[in-house]
Amino acid sequence: MLITPLLFLLYDFLSKRMRDHKPAFEADEIDAEGPVIIAGIGRFGQVVNRLLQASGFKTIVLDKDMETIQLMRRFGFKGFLGDPTRPELLKAAGLGKARVLVAALGDRESVTQLVTYARRERPDLHIVARAYDRSHVYELYRAGADDIVREVFDSALRAGRYALENIGLTEYEAAEAEQAFYAHDRRTVRELAEVWDPDLPAAQNQAYILRANELEKELETALMERVAEAAKKAEKAAREKKSA
Repeated sequence: MLITPLLFLLYDFLSKRMRDHKPAFEADEIDAEGPVIIAGIGRFGQVVNRLLQASGFKTIVLDKDMETIQLMRRFGFKGFLGDPTRPELLKAAGLGKARVLVAALGDRESVTQLVTYARRERPDLHIVARAYDRSHVYELYRAGADDIVREVFDSALRAGRYALENIGLTEYEAAEAEQAFYAHDRRTVRELAEVWDPDLPAAQNQAYILRANELEKELETALMERVAEAAKKAEKAAREKKSA
């Protein structure tokens, strides 16, 4: 009994070492180019890839995880093994000609590093980046990303809409509230990025706190007005339908 906790600690230690020391594989030779480079093909990147390919666009997929690339290939999708943050790999993938780069890596630092490099090399490139949280969004704006997607934001927003539909709002009213929140949040993030300081915690940044509170009050007003307007439109449509 005394040795059991030690065995658990040893198991955790060895498991971590095994995860951290995966076999190193040589990067693939990239023999294709396309208008879109997708860096990272985990649960986020694979959805982007499927949408683009199903819409008829060619993608160049890069990922450093061998198991992920092999799984892609088993399902009929082509991908190349290699670290997407490596300049030589990006150049081989056609960074100089690509129209869009999707930075979908799961590691926060790697996404920022990739966006920074790509923007420096291609000022005209459109960069879509996956962000971990709001502070990461600010980092990516400064790094040069054009469109930034917080990995759980859209799903959380949809969940909020479903909740609104089940506590009194109609589907139309809930959808209007969702759209108003989305539009306001996009503007809010850009404004707060101007007062965000990477060297100062948000809770200690008085300029950030002040503007965040102001924007939150604006959001409440905008949502109430949008929902009220939607309700009036719905009532008018119902009356017109009844009198027709």
